[in-house]
Amino acid sequence: KGEDKPFTKVTRCHSGDAVVMGHQPLTFLRQVAAICAYPELLGTECLPEDAKRRAGHILRHLQGGSPGAYNLEYVSDTVATKVARYLEQRDGGIASDPRCCVPCSGTAAAIVDVLSLVVDEGAAVPTGVLVPVPGPPLHGAAAGLAGAVAVPYPLAEERGWALDTTALRRALQGARDRCHPKVLCVVNPGDPTGHVLSRQDMEDVVRVVAEENLLLLADEVQQERAFLPDRPFLSFKRVLGEMGAPFTSTVQLISFYSLSKGVGGGGYRAGFFELVNIDPSVLKCFYTWGMSVYPSILGQAMLETAMDPPLPSDPSYPAYEEHREGLRRLLAHNARLLQEVLAGTPAIRCQPLQGGARAFPRIQLPPRALRQARSLGLEPDVFFCQELLEETGIALAPGSEFGQPEGTHHVGLSLLLPTETLERVLLTLTRFHATFLHRFS
Repeated sequence: KGEDKPFTKVTRCHSGDAVVMGHQPLTFLRQVAAICAYPELLGTECLPEDAKRRAGHILRHLQGGSPGAYNLEYVSDTVATKVARYLEQRDGGIASDPRCCVPCSGTAAAIVDVLSLVVDEGAAVPTGVLVPVPGPPLHGAAAGLAGAVAVPYPLAEERGWALDTTALRRALQGARDRCHPKVLCVVNPGDPTGHVLSRQDMEDVVRVVAEENLLLLADEVQQERAFLPDRPFLSFKRVLGEMGAPFTSTVQLISFYSLSKGVGGGGYRAGFFELVNIDPSVLKCFYTWGMSVYPSILGQAMLETAMDPPLPSDPSYPAYEEHREGLRRLLAHNARLLQEVLAGTPAIRCQPLQGGARAFPRIQLPPRALRQARSLGLEPDVFFCQELLEETGIALAPGSEFGQPEGTHHVGLSLLLPTETLERVLLTLTRFHATFLHRFS
């Protein structure tokens, strides 16, 4: 509106998109994609030889030597095979069948389509999908788009957002009078909560899924962002495989990987999902679905490259590894900084951070502020974030966007900010919050 504000620019501090927060996707992937899009670059000396070799290999597998064709065989065969080999390395040698790996145009639409195959539109009661709270809004929205009912189950905040199977069973039983629960969605590493599930928690989840005959839908798109050495990411595929009979061969699992969170390339729209213990007739449906949506071939070329990164002997290896490890170091450093700063602010508390690109601190809001928010028709955390934005130019995500325990208030804050920016944001946030408490005391 042209009004004067006490700040000169808006600082966006809520996004989990690395590129939005100022980080470029991996250079090697972009070089390979550029050559695939314009093969004349194979003759240039300004690109590394390993990028040219990789692009040449991809072009030989593309019909017409170009990503401009549909190239469905490339997606279903070449890319799927690379995905399967990557998963075997990730999971300690547990076998992966390329026929069970479905490349897709990112995971958002794929989750909707997966749920659509589970929903029984002719049933007397709707299908239920258990979704974590807090969690990405995607899963609840996907359930609705697929014709299912989202059934929230709470994560245990005071236990570092652990997945409490007692609370999960309670949510499951409470939902049975209004829907038929068929799917359990688990997000690991957690977003926006920043937790990484322990092996014990994962095994407990598998037992619940087996007992209740649920499909386990594992959103593992943040797996590259687990940054604590003592809490590494473990896939549900690996845990399931190492639990042994009867779980290994009976529990149905669909897990998701996204290029957007894996290497910071959301705009390239590429990812995949793997199906474990799924009936062959259903596999055929997924194959038909995958061949009907025509994923971006350039995105698939980048996905194939990410699944088979440069080797230590390749010229691009040092820069590739530094990019990946540098991002993990930044996340770990920013997580420590955030927790150290907020530890001195009793009215703002944050659970330990182990992975992912966001923190989800809990903020204390006084009763007067709650009444003011209600009078404006706003959620209290939305009101707080609006006031913070108007006074400081700092944009945070209200916790109500992700869901939160009843009677609590949170904000979502990105760990992808440059450290200097995060320091300034945290200082401004703590000062503003103190003023806010005094104003509404």
